[in-house]
Amino acid sequence: AKAFGALRPQAGMAIDVLERHFARLGSRSSTCRPPNLRPGDIALGLPESAPERPRELSEILDDVERAIFPGLTHWQHPQFLAYYPANTSVPAILEETLIAGAGVVGLQRESSPAATDLEVRCMDWLAMSCGFSGDFLHTSGAGGGLIQNTAGEALANVYVAARIDKHRRLLHGAAPSDMLTEEQREETFFADSSKMVCYMSDQTHFSGPKAARVAGMRCRLIPPRLDEKGELSLRAEALERQGVSDKEQGLVPCMLQLNHGTTNTSSNDDVAALAEIVTDHRLWLHVDAAYAGASWVLPQFQHHTAPIQELATSFNFNGSKWLLCGFDSAFLWVRERNLLMNAFAATGAYLAPTENVGVYNPEFRDWSVPLGRRFRSLRVWMVLNYFGMEGIREHLEAAISQACLLYKSDAADEEDSVDIRGRRLICKNENKQD
Repeated sequence: AKAFGALRPQAGMAIDVLERHFARLGSRSSTCRPPNLRPGDIALGLPESAPERPRELSEILDDVERAIFPGLTHWQHPQFLAYYPANTSVPAILEETLIAGAGVVGLQRESSPAATDLEVRCMDWLAMSCGFSGDFLHTSGAGGGLIQNTAGEALANVYVAARIDKHRRLLHGAAPSDMLTEEQREETFFADSSKMVCYMSDQTHFSGPKAARVAGMRCRLIPPRLDEKGELSLRAEALERQGVSDKEQGLVPCMLQLNHGTTNTSSNDDVAALAEIVTDHRLWLHVDAAYAGASWVLPQFQHHTAPIQELATSFNFNGSKWLLCGFDSAFLWVRERNLLMNAFAATGAYLAPTENVGVYNPEFRDWSVPLGRRFRSLRVWMVLNYFGMEGIREHLEAAISQACLLYKSDAADEEDSVDIRGRRLICKNENKQD
C-alpha cells in the first residue's frame, strides 16, 4: 500500500498534462503532425542509456510534454483526417487507469471472474444494439463475441479456425470435434493447407491477405464492379467464375471475406447476393466491418445486419474507430464458439480446471491465440454506461451530418465530383475522366 500512497497527487499531475495537451490541440496554431521530423529526432533528444537512479514524476512528465508529445501525430486533433477516425473519450481514458491499477491478468475466468462476466455481457449488449440476435449472442449458448486487440488479430484467428474446420469436414465429415480421437484432431491441425483458397474483393484491407498467409492458405483478390448504388461490390459471377476455375485446378475453396465499409471508399459487398455461392461451396463467410459496423447501432443502417445474421459464420467491427472506446477495442463474433475452440483450446497444469463451461464461463483463452488478456471489457462497459446508446447514436449522427455538410458544399462547386457513403466518409473524384 505504501507504494501507492502518492497516487492521488501524481495522478493529478498526469491529468494536468493531458488537459494542457487537449487545450493545445484545440488552438488554431496547432497542427496534426510535427513538420520536418526525421527518423531518430525524438530518440536523439533522450539519453543513450536508461537512468540508474529514480527520477521525480514531475521531471518525467516535463519530458513527456517537451520531448515526446511534440513528436506525435495527433489522432485526436480536430483537423486530423488521415487513415480513419480513432476517437477516444473521457471514460476510455479513465478506464485505462483503472485497468492498470487493478492489474488483472485474464488467463481464465478463475483468474478474474468479473472480467469474463463483463465481457460476455458487453458483447451481447453491442450485438443486440446492432440488431443481432440468436446464435451470435452468448446467451444462446451457441456462439458469442470477444474483444481482440485489432481487426487484423481477429481476422488471423478466424482464418486459422476456418482452415482447421475445413480440414475437419474434409477428413471426418460431419463428426463434431469432440467425437474425434486425439490423433484425428491432430490431423486437422497439421494437414496440408496449400490447396485451400480464400476469396475477397481487391478493395479488402491488407489484413485479409495477411491473415490468409498466417493460416497457410492461398488468397484470391477479385476486382469488384461499381454498382448502381455507387458501391464497389464483389460480383457473384466473378466469384463463381474464380471458384470454378480453382476447383478445376484441384484447389479447395475454404473461405469468403466480405467487406462492410472498405478502407478505401467505405463500400459494401452485397452479402445476400452471394448467399448461393456460400452455400454451394460450403464457405466460411466472414464479414469485416472494422470501420462501418459501428453504424449498425443506428436504425437506418440495421437492414445491413439481416443477411449477416442469416449467412455469416463470423463478423467483426472496431470500437476504436467510431464508438469512442479508444484503441485496441476490436470486436469479433462467431455463430458457433466451438469453431474457435477446436482451433485454440489448450490448458496447462497451472490453470484451474474448468467444469461445466456455459454462458458466463466461456474461457476466452480457448477462443483465440493469446492466453493472457487485458481487462478491456471494463473500457467498453464504462463507455456504454457513460454515454448510453442514445449518446453513442447522437455521436454517430453528428459525424454523418458533418459529412453531409461537406458533401453539399463540395458538390455545389463540382457536380458529381463527390460521393457520400452515408457513413461519414466523403469520396472525391479528382480526375473525372477516370
